[in-house]
Parts: sequence; C-alpha cells; structure tokens
Amino acid sequence: MKKMYRPFWSYDVKKTEAWLSQMANNGHVFEKLNRWTHCFYFNEGATESRVFRIAYDKFKSPTLASTLQNDGWEMAGLAGKWQISTNRQPEETIKNSPTRDGIIKHNQTITYVFFGLLFYLLSILIAPISLAFSYIFTDEAIVVEESPYWILTYLFFALVIGLVGLGIYSIIKIAKSNKNLRDPLILETLPRGKRIDKQQERELKRSGHRVSKIRFAWMYSPDKLENWLESMEQRGFNLYRVNQIGMIFHFTTGDPRRMAYKVDYQRQPPASYFSIHQEAGWSNCFNSISNLEKWTIWSQEYKENQERPQFYSDDSTRIKQTKKMVLTYTAFFLPFTLLYTYFLFNSLSRQTGFSQWLSWGTFAFALCIFVYGSLLVKLWMYYIRLKKLVTI
Repeated sequence: MKKMYRPFWSYDVKKTEAWLSQMANNGHVFEKLNRWTHCFYFNEGATESRVFRIAYDKFKSPTLASTLQNDGWEMAGLAGKWQISTNRQPEETIKNSPTRDGIIKHNQTITYVFFGLLFYLLSILIAPISLAFSYIFTDEAIVVEESPYWILTYLFFALVIGLVGLGIYSIIKIAKSNKNLRDPLILETLPRGKRIDKQQERELKRSGHRVSKIRFAWMYSPDKLENWLESMEQRGFNLYRVNQIGMIFHFTTGDPRRMAYKVDYQRQPPASYFSIHQEAGWSNCFNSISNLEKWTIWSQEYKENQERPQFYSDDSTRIKQTKKMVLTYTAFFLPFTLLYTYFLFNSLSRQTGFSQWLSWGTFAFALCIFVYGSLLVKLWMYYIRLKKLVTI
C-alpha cells in the first residue's frame, strides 16, 4: 500500500480531486484517507480514468443519493464527515455531482477561527511592539536580565509568529478555494444603460457634475448610510457607483429622486439571493469583496404617489438578520476592547510619573480601546434604534 502525505489537501479540494484522478491514471487506486494525519493510501492496480469529487456531509452519510448513483457515482471512501466519491464516466457526460455547499460552509468556519486567532495573536504582539517603540523614542536604556527562561519567551514568540503566518496562509488559500467552488453569481451593480465609463466620468468631473464622498465604517450603522443616500438623492445627487472597498460613493448631479436604499448583511447569501431581489425591482449598487461577510447596497426608485418599497416582508426577519450581524461583530471587537483595557491599566500601574504615562504604549492602547469601543457602541445603538422603530 502506498502512503502519500498532503498537509493542506482540504484547502483546495479541486486540486486534490485532480491529483486523485492523476493517481488513478498512474495505476494507484485510492483506498482510504486518514483525516488526522492528512495521509492518503493507495493500492497498486490497473491504470484507469476516473473522476473524483470530495464533499463534506455533517450527517456522515455512508451512501450517495440515488440521483448521484444513477449518474455513475460510487463511494470511494469516508473519513469523518468527508466523503470521497468517484465516477468512471467521462467528466463531460456527467450531469449531477456531489454538492459543494458543505465544503464551502466548512471552509467558512475555518476562516472565522483563523480570523479570531489572528486578531488575538496580533493583540499579543502589539504589547511588546509598542513597548519597543516607547523605548526607542524616549531614549531609555534597555536592561536585559539574565535568565535561563528566556528560551521559553523566544519559543513562545516563534510559535506566535508561526501561527500568524499559518493563519494568513490559510485565510488566503481558503478564500481562493471557496471562490472557485461557488457557482458564479450575477453581481451586476447597475443596468448597462446606466453605466458611466471612465471618459464620461472625467467629462462630468471637469463640468462639475460629478461629486465623490467618503464614508468610513458605515456597516456599523447601516441605517444612517441609507438615510444619507436617500437625502443625497432628494437633493439631486444620484448615486451611480461605489468603489470596490465600499468607502467612496460617486454621484452625478441631476434631478431629485425618491430612492429607497437598503444596506443588507448576509453571512453566506444563497445563490437565489440576488435574483429574488432583482426580480422584486431592487438594483444592486454595491457588493463587498470580503470572503468573511457579504454586504450589499440595494436601491429602488418610487414615485410620490407610491409607498416606499420594503426590502424585508416582515420585521422579525429584519431583526434576526441585524442581531446576527451585531453579535458577529461583537464577538470580534469586545475581547479586543477588554484586552487592551487590561494592557492599558497594567501599563499605567507600572509607571511612576506623569511623563511616563504619556508613552507610545499608552497611546497605542488608548487608541485601540477607542476604535474598538466606538464600533461596539455604533453597532448596539443601531440595533436599539431598529428595535424601537419596529415596535412603534
């Protein structure tokens, strides 16, 4: 039996599937997978052309659906919740294949874990880095005390830096893999007839009919962004584009319009999400490019004698989506706020004079507390405003 080690095989299952097919072509018949050691086992056999598909099934089903079996798929191996199936038919003739949804959700969970790990590890690193800057800019002498335990400190920092590197690699690799696994979505942000090319943008700017505005951190109080966009439309500033990172809003000057805007948050929007709302008359103005979350800005024009279009059909759905968003961001920001508060008080307790309190470390900790704390306040104020609005 041949044993092959692939440490990050699940980060790119398409590449792993292609590798399994190549192994079959070389006469290595897949036997099993050990998910803990990341080792694949093969028996020697005849060369054969096979298609492989890897799926993630939380129910650990040992059998494939009848539609897949009718298409020639058979189970090649199980490893926990991982399913590896194979098909002897040519790939272009296969109509149905195991779904990728389970893998995408699994990868998404890993991404959340690594994001959390990165944030916490970087928060650990910021303390010694800020202290080092403090010593550099204050010209204080650095005294290193001899101790046999320094090796533990060095090993700990080597571990932290290694984990930071692993986290960054995993997030980038999984984001790219999930992008390839997802079905392509229709994400046109404006009808073709309303698009403005670069030459027209330059002409509008020269003539004074183009206005650009910057809005930071709008996703933490999306209702304020909606109100601001609608007020801009009522003043004759018509939104025609938002830049890729969602901070710069471009307007043309024109006629005042009654436009309803909706800023919507989805963790993993289903494939039907965009088509459903577009069929309901909403135009897609912006889609966030982040793999961790999906923000979309929708708009719909309405007349004076018409009711303002509603994005959600019921308030409970709207509250549920908002609560999910607020809790997600709170899980990220609250630990940092508490951690930096601890660092700040710990640092101040060791200072003996006022001048020492005004160090780079104190400034860095206070700035972090202010940034994360203000974002938390914005989030929960938005949730409270929405609850009040719904209950009126």
